[in-house]
Amino acid sequence: MNIEVDTLPNCLATLRVEVPSEKVAKVWDKVAGEFSQHAKLPGFRPGRAPRNVVEMKYKKEIREEVQQKVMSESVREAITEKKLRVLSIENVEDVEFAADKALRYTATVVTAPEFEIPDYKGIVVQEKSVAVTEEEVNEAIENLRERSADFTDVAERGLQMEDYAVIDYTGTIDGKLVQEVFEKAGKPLSTGADFWIRMTPEAFFPGFTGQLIDAKAGEAREFDIEVPADFVIKEMAGQKIHYAVTVKGVKQKTLPELNDEFAGKVMEGKTLDELREMIRGDITQQKEIDADRDKKNQIVAHLLGKVECELPQSLVRNETRRIMSEIVRENQARGVPDQALKENEKDIVGSATQSAKERLKGTFILVRIAEQEKIAVTRDEFNHRIAMLAARYGTPVDKMKSQLAERGALDQIEEELLTGKVLDFLSANASVATKSA
Repeated sequence: MNIEVDTLPNCLATLRVEVPSEKVAKVWDKVAGEFSQHAKLPGFRPGRAPRNVVEMKYKKEIREEVQQKVMSESVREAITEKKLRVLSIENVEDVEFAADKALRYTATVVTAPEFEIPDYKGIVVQEKSVAVTEEEVNEAIENLRERSADFTDVAERGLQMEDYAVIDYTGTIDGKLVQEVFEKAGKPLSTGADFWIRMTPEAFFPGFTGQLIDAKAGEAREFDIEVPADFVIKEMAGQKIHYAVTVKGVKQKTLPELNDEFAGKVMEGKTLDELREMIRGDITQQKEIDADRDKKNQIVAHLLGKVECELPQSLVRNETRRIMSEIVRENQARGVPDQALKENEKDIVGSATQSAKERLKGTFILVRIAEQEKIAVTRDEFNHRIAMLAARYGTPVDKMKSQLAERGALDQIEEELLTGKVLDFLSANASVATKSA
């Protein structure tokens, strides 16, 4: 088999392959024989028609199947023989099936980038301390108290700072809802019903709560607020928003007493001391997870800085689209208007493209290290990950595997497992310096 390889920019290569006639003829004989066994032709019992008659009748079908089989097998042999790291076949063209059954074609393939693997053992990283302070435990306890707080109605006085106000409100500019004038402002600045505000100077909108001091339940107030110069929506700076507010409730927060009774309500059967120790353990565990993630991020950043290489543009485009979708979903979940996303599209694309390149380059480096160190994902590890995903989504394992296969996600899962194992290996072989949290 004759093979010529031309390397192209952007991790592309062309393979010009010529498969000799004798090799193609063997495949032809096999395929034609299979057709002969099952062919149904007038005047002949199934499988009894002469070979030449079958070939004449099904020449086009036999030719197509032979071509597919020969090209599929020969391109794999060409890739192996030339030691190419092929990620995918871009296209096949210039196919020539000669009269003597020799087959020639040109395949364009996407290849993994070529680079020298940098030194990866003993990478110097700083490791965050996982020690837990009393202040951190106390803060967690206070958060639990906040969640267990009671809110009682206050009837004898009006609103004061640190109270909680329950209000209905409407915000307008020149008689139009704020959202109608400035779409990016969204609904929250325009209207709200049964809206809770903690009375602090900067709550909701600078200066808003100050206008509600001494207001009692049932009282209505109207006032103007000038949008500050440093407001996040720049075009709103200096605008006056007219608010009509009805106070529906004045609430005072009461925290539970810090004792064993409180601890027992948070975690049945636990004393306050035992609850504190549980919290300490939880904080320690989270700090260990965060420290491990930070350590691995430092390792990846170090490796990225040591490697310069081209990347397959098709992969960069696909990964960029995927990251952009993630960014849009996250911002929509935070309530960012679509118009604001559209106005920042250029920045989003730029950020997503940079992230895509870093992710892809990092993956290529880690996969090469896996080859060097003979790190692989076992079938048990792969099946365990599928089982975990199935349990998370309440889906039978076989169905989950089928769904992932339909989406083409099985290779991605295996790749994630592999790069995770490589990062564990690199982390274990890193040179660690401790730093403060």
